[in-house]
Amino acid sequence: MCVAAAAIPAASLAISAVSTVASIGMSVMSASQQAAQAQAQMNMAAQQQELNMQQQRQQMMLSQQQQYDSLNQRNRQAQQSANLQVEQANANILNQYNQQQAQVMAERASIMSRHAAEKTTYQRSVEQMDRQVRLNNDAANRAYVQEQVKLGEAKRKAAFEQQALLAKSIGNQGSILASGRTGQSVGLLVQDVERQSGFEIAQQTASIESAEQMAAVSMGLAENKAQSANNQAASQVGFNPAKPYLPNDPKVPEFVDPIGLEITRA
Repeated sequence: MCVAAAAIPAASLAISAVSTVASIGMSVMSASQQAAQAQAQMNMAAQQQELNMQQQRQQMMLSQQQQYDSLNQRNRQAQQSANLQVEQANANILNQYNQQQAQVMAERASIMSRHAAEKTTYQRSVEQMDRQVRLNNDAANRAYVQEQVKLGEAKRKAAFEQQALLAKSIGNQGSILASGRTGQSVGLLVQDVERQSGFEIAQQTASIESAEQMAAVSMGLAENKAQSANNQAASQVGFNPAKPYLPNDPKVPEFVDPIGLEITRA
C-alpha cells in the first residue's frame, strides 16, 4: 500500500511535467504563430504602404501628365488662335492691297480713256481747221484768178482801144494832110488830132491803172478774208492734251510673320 501510495505522486508528477511541457510547447507554438501573424501583418502593411505609394506616384504622374496635356492644349489653342489672327490680318492686308491695286488700275484706265478722247477731239479739230484753211485758201486763189482774168481782159481791151485810137489819129492826120491845106493851120489841126489821141490814150492808160489798183484791192481783201477765216478756224482748235500723269502702284504690302508675329514684306 505504501508503494502504491508512493507511486501515485510520482505518476502525478510525471503527468504534471508532461502537462507543463505541453503547455510550454503550446505557448512556444502560440508565440511563433503570433510572430508569424505579426510578420505577415507587417508584410501586408508594407505591401499596402508600397501599393499606396505606387498609387500616389501614379496619381502624381497622372496629375502631372494631365497638367502637361492641359498646358499643351492651351498652348496649341493659343497658337491656333494666334495663327488664325495672323491669317486674318494677312488676308485683310492682301485684300486691302488688291483693292488699292484695282482702284489704281481703274483710275489709270479712266485717265487714259479720257486722254484718248481729248486727243481724238484735238486731232479732229486740227483736221477740221486744215480743211477749212484749204477751203479759205482755195477761195482766195479763185479770187486772185478772177481778178487776174478781169485785169487781163481790161488790159487787152485797152490795148485794142489804144490801137484803134492810134489808127484813128493817123487817119485823121492823113485826112488833114490829104485835104491840100497849107500853112500854119494844117500844123495846128494835126497837133489837135495828136492831142486828142494822146488824151484818149491817157484815159485808157488811167483806166488800166485803175483796174490794176482795183484788182490789187480785191486781191488784198480776198487775202485778208482768207487770213481772218484761217484765224477763226485756228481758234476753234482745242488744246493739245499733254501726256497724263498716272498714279503709281500701291506700296508692296507687309505681311505679319506667323512665327515671330513680325512684319514681313511680300
